[in-house]
Amino acid sequence: MGFQMRYLVAAGVLGAAMMALSSCATLSEEQCQVVDWQQLGESDGTRGFPVTYVGQHQEACTKHGISVDAASWQTGWERGIRTYCTPANGLNVGRTGGINRNACPADMALAFNEAYTVGRRVHDARSERDSAQQEIDRLIRELSAATAEEDRRRIQLEIELERNRLSSAQGDVFSAERAADLYQFRAAQAQ
Repeated sequence: MGFQMRYLVAAGVLGAAMMALSSCATLSEEQCQVVDWQQLGESDGTRGFPVTYVGQHQEACTKHGISVDAASWQTGWERGIRTYCTPANGLNVGRTGGINRNACPADMALAFNEAYTVGRRVHDARSERDSAQQEIDRLIRELSAATAEEDRRRIQLEIELERNRLSSAQGDVFSAERAADLYQFRAAQAQ
């Protein structure tokens, strides 16, 4: 490939990357002009974004020469993050495999993180169980297509190993779900 061709390819890749990055902006120019900063802050807080997330908006709006009302955004964020950082939501975020951005205020972080950990254990156990089941299904398909006896024995051994993994994973799911139920029960009793 000649120099000019490499240059054109590199320029094309760079241009595509720049377009992808610019499409990641949190707000468009029009949104920067009309946004209710307090409401946006509350929305960002209820989605669990950290207090530093206002910097994403500042970056997006500065490109258009528009300033951010960071004080109003933070007022809204403080209201929203308190809605997000409940133990019940921590449990839900963990169970669904959501990300803990460690955005909760200090007075709420411990309870949220504890609940998140309980919920995440359920998610991870279910994921492991599902992975084992998918591998068994794949091996069964492979076994049905195998013709050589040596291959069939190897695959059957692999299936047996995966069934052991599945059995262990099902036990982990039961244990994790039981712990989550107990956590919810204790939380309800504490209220």
